[in-house]
Amino acid sequence: MGGGERYMLHLALALSELQYVKVTVLSGSPEIPKELLEEFYHLDLSGIDYEIVRSTGRSLRQMVKGADLFVPLSNFRRVNAEPKHFVQALQVPYGKITARTISAKISRGQVKEGLKDLCRLDLLSHAREKARLTVTNSQFVHDTLLKYFALESEVLHPPIQDFFQEDIKKEKNILSVGRFFRGLYNTKRYDVLCAVFRDLSGQMKDWEYHIVGSASPGRETTRYIETLRKENAGFPIVFHINEKQEHLAHLYNTASIYWHGAGYGVDENKYPEKTEHFGMSVVEAMSARCVPVVVNKGGLREIVHHGVDGFLWNTTDQLIENTLKVAGLPPDQLDKLQGKARERYQRFAVNNFNRRVAEIFSPILAGSDPGS
Repeated sequence: MGGGERYMLHLALALSELQYVKVTVLSGSPEIPKELLEEFYHLDLSGIDYEIVRSTGRSLRQMVKGADLFVPLSNFRRVNAEPKHFVQALQVPYGKITARTISAKISRGQVKEGLKDLCRLDLLSHAREKARLTVTNSQFVHDTLLKYFALESEVLHPPIQDFFQEDIKKEKNILSVGRFFRGLYNTKRYDVLCAVFRDLSGQMKDWEYHIVGSASPGRETTRYIETLRKENAGFPIVFHINEKQEHLAHLYNTASIYWHGAGYGVDENKYPEKTEHFGMSVVEAMSARCVPVVVNKGGLREIVHHGVDGFLWNTTDQLIENTLKVAGLPPDQLDKLQGKARERYQRFAVNNFNRRVAEIFSPILAGSDPGS
């Protein structure tokens, strides 16, 4: 369970608040009951229905047929259904996909990814030709899909929980939050960030670096974490694996600086999907007055205004420079910068998400085009 599920649950809740709208969430994961979602995401889902879909074929089509609105979130496979209005949700900024790129993947032995690219082309074509509307989770995703696939969309930024807690003192902590994994999409580059912190440790005495992330029990992920632990033994670097929400909130509020490196070293024009598609954890940190120092890639650019509410970096030297700058600020200037970070978070707060949902979907449900 991750950011995509959180996004869709908040969308369901926001739609359920519209007049005369009844919402049913369909899930293909029978092992995840509604109660677990409520507990994991700290959401009250009592106002929406929740049903398990046993297959994405006939069963799904029968459940959706006749619905006024159907909004599936897909990463590579299209969903066939016959609602009155179909809105496609997309959250991955796919780079250029052509017969040549697919052939290249297959020739390198990446047969599965090559076949997935065929599915992605079908998904994007289906969205472009059949959907009443497509919604994307960032301007970056919007621009990328428009550039490579001529797919227009409405931007609906993710709703970000407010993690701020009163009367918690900031400490000399740097924080990063994100899954521990290596795969097709953006890895968080903890290897790079840890190396930078090791280099900084002589100049930032008494500082600690905390990394919070979920981790699957797979062999590759376990090996990756073991490597990180071994490389950073003896340094004040703390790994929090599958941490509880309450402790994550405490870490957000005690951290002074937030680091994010997803997409570092990636050619963004060739592999936009390997950068951060938006950056929910960055905004969560900003809600708790944590100053972001994040890589200048992907969706992170539309969150942080460099020098105003945080800092962007292209090289590790710039990461070091901006980190030392924040760490060395006089208390009054640091407080002002933290306030700006908190102020920027408000743009992505849940109430603004709900307002935007009403703007986009009310005209569809009323039978008219958005903006008409």
